[in-house]
Amino acid sequence: MRPVGPKDENNGQAEGRFARFDQVRLYSVPSCLRALYPKLSIDLRLADQHIDLIEEGIDVAVRVGELAGSRLISRRLGWHRIAAFASSDYLSRRGIPLHPDDLPRHDCLTFRYQSSGQLLRWPFKVGTKIIEIVPGHAVVADASDAVAAMAVAGGGICMSPTYVAATFVKAGLLTPVLAEFAVDLFPITALWPESRRSNPNVKAIVAFLQEVFPMPAPWDVVMATG
Repeated sequence: MRPVGPKDENNGQAEGRFARFDQVRLYSVPSCLRALYPKLSIDLRLADQHIDLIEEGIDVAVRVGELAGSRLISRRLGWHRIAAFASSDYLSRRGIPLHPDDLPRHDCLTFRYQSSGQLLRWPFKVGTKIIEIVPGHAVVADASDAVAAMAVAGGGICMSPTYVAATFVKAGLLTPVLAEFAVDLFPITALWPESRRSNPNVKAIVAFLQEVFPMPAPWDVVMATG
C-alpha cells in the first residue's frame, strides 16, 4: 500500500486504531488526521482497560505508564504530569494549602479508575521522597475532565492531569496549588506491533501524534508561565 496523503487521489482506504489514554487529547485527532489524509478510516477506541494490540488488530495505541517487557515498538511522546488545582473563588473562601498535610482541612475532588474502582492516590514530592495519599473526598468522579470541571465550579481541590487543567489555568478559571510538591508521574508512549513497522498508515499516525505532543508540550508551558 502506498503512503496515504492529501494529494494522492488514488490511494486505498487505510485504517488507524487507538487504545485510550485520555479523550481530552484524542478527541481532535480523527478530524485533523482526516484533513491531512482523506482516505484514512479511523476506528478510535476510548477505554481504560488493557488491550492486546496484536490480538485486537490495533494499529497504534497511546498509553500512559511505565511499559513492562513488550513485543511492541514504542516512541515516547511526552509526560503525564498531574498536579493539584482549585478555583480562585474556592481558595478565597477556604484558604490556600501550603503543604499536602493541609488537605484534610479542604474539600477534595477525587478521581476513581473505571477499570479497577480504586481511587487515585495523590502523589507529592516532599523533600527527597515521593508520598502518595488518598485524601478524604467531598466528591468522586470517574472522568478526569469532570473532576476538573467541578474544581472550576468552586467545589474544591482536585488532582488533575496538566493537559486537562491547562486550558482552565490559561483562562484564569483554575489556579495550581502545592505546585512545589508536584511530580512527573508517567511517560506517554505511542505503541505499535512489529508487523506494522513499515505500514504507511502507522507512520502517518505516529508522525501526527508527535505534532500533537510537541516538546515542550503547550500545557506544560502554561503550567510554567501560569
